[in-house]
Amino acid sequence: MVSSLVGASVWEQELYDYVAGHVDAEGDIVTAYQDLANGDTSPAFRYLAQIILNDEIRHHQLFADLAESIRQMAEMREDDGPIPDLHGLRGDRDHVLATTERFLEMERADLAELKGLAKRVKDVKDTTLWGLLVQLMIDDTDKHIKILGFIRDKVRAPHI
Repeated sequence: MVSSLVGASVWEQELYDYVAGHVDAEGDIVTAYQDLANGDTSPAFRYLAQIILNDEIRHHQLFADLAESIRQMAEMREDDGPIPDLHGLRGDRDHVLATTERFLEMERADLAELKGLAKRVKDVKDTTLWGLLVQLMIDDTDKHIKILGFIRDKVRAPHI
């Protein structure tokens, strides 16, 4: 259920309506995947449905956090929202940069290993889920690198 935000601009209200509406729709998707993951079907199908379900649960939470953060910004509330803003990210700039660079190195090394593993399991791609699972881990590692790159870039930016 979408509600009116006190003091919101048209843009904030439209954004909130969109995100909050997605939260509602996402709940139906989560339920459908739960049914599939717990259903009486192929173990492989249930296994893959569970992987998707875990992502959908995380997406549902991210959308709920985003909706609440939009509400708090629009209503100019002082309390901490579920998604912090970027102010203060540079407070411990040297530590954050060093840590981020260290984790970027680890993720890049992991990515190289995963790509090697993907080649090793290629021969069983038609009879196992292994190749798909390795590719999903590659995708996750790419996502981690993107997050860490975002942090690094924001910490280096002079305006935060």
